[in-house]
Amino acid sequence: MKQYHQGLDYRLYKIYVWGGVALIVVQIFVSALVFDALSMPGPQAFLVIAGPMLLWFAGILLYWWWVFLFKGNRELEALSQAQGQGVPGIKALRSWNTLHQAMAIHGGNVEELIKNAKRAQRPVLLWYGSLNLLAVWIICPIILGSLEIIQMFGVGIWLAGVFIWIALMLVGTPALLSWGSKRAEKAYLAPLGLALTRTPRLEADVIGLIGGGQKLIPDGPAIVEGERYGRLVHIETIGKHSLTVLQANVPEFKVQSDDGKLVPDKEAPEAVARALKSLRKAKRWRGIVVHAGPEGIGIQRQSKGTNMWLYDLWLAEYLLDKADGLSRRRRPFPP
Repeated sequence: MKQYHQGLDYRLYKIYVWGGVALIVVQIFVSALVFDALSMPGPQAFLVIAGPMLLWFAGILLYWWWVFLFKGNRELEALSQAQGQGVPGIKALRSWNTLHQAMAIHGGNVEELIKNAKRAQRPVLLWYGSLNLLAVWIICPIILGSLEIIQMFGVGIWLAGVFIWIALMLVGTPALLSWGSKRAEKAYLAPLGLALTRTPRLEADVIGLIGGGQKLIPDGPAIVEGERYGRLVHIETIGKHSLTVLQANVPEFKVQSDDGKLVPDKEAPEAVARALKSLRKAKRWRGIVVHAGPEGIGIQRQSKGTNMWLYDLWLAEYLLDKADGLSRRRRPFPP
């Protein structure tokens, strides 16, 4: 959700990183060859040569602490003031995250979006804090100004600490990532005004077992339902297939994807045709078919990808918003 890799601060950060690398190379060359730093006593030589590199590295660590603790929170505060009107524009299609954020602001629940972002940030802070502790353990003797500190505690203990910490990081990183992803999965629907109403069970695939293929298959689709802009929303997903339906009273028309280019049929209203012309050909539109009529607008999809139904939900709302005379009158779904 948060745009960590955008903004003036990130551009300055990249300049700092790559400019710092160049300056460190020059500094090491000058210290070693011009000022003969290698002839100094061991700890002093190391500090003169490696000191600027340690400060440069500390600057990188501090920047990301600022990003996680302050930049992200500042963006969340801005979101809390956001009041979306109408369907998000085409620019929101830049990525799945930007679309999810925009659709939470427009027609969704911003408070749930903020709550979700804070929950997802906790595993990241734990992981990054652990990485910082490892860095401090490795370079602490150097920061204190003497490599003799390592000898005082024992090189074996110092190295053991390094390897144990690295092992814990390797084991803990997948666990933290899994924790964060599970938190996000449970909460990413609520900001959209949706909820999971059916979770499929996995059953043994007898034919697959005989053929040595897939062992478990879902007993049906996952179903997501809710309300957006006063319309009921019904979404079904199973494997690479999905169906997204919105209630509406619209003229009958059909839209098909021609290798990612959305093409309306002759029955489509002129407003629908105009709206589709503004959507350029893209992979996200491959494998979809749009059906519209008096009972609503539905989009069938057969394509790979995770949660691609979000694009279909946006497309349905976009067509309903752009097309003239399309009603938002509430109607129950047909049985």
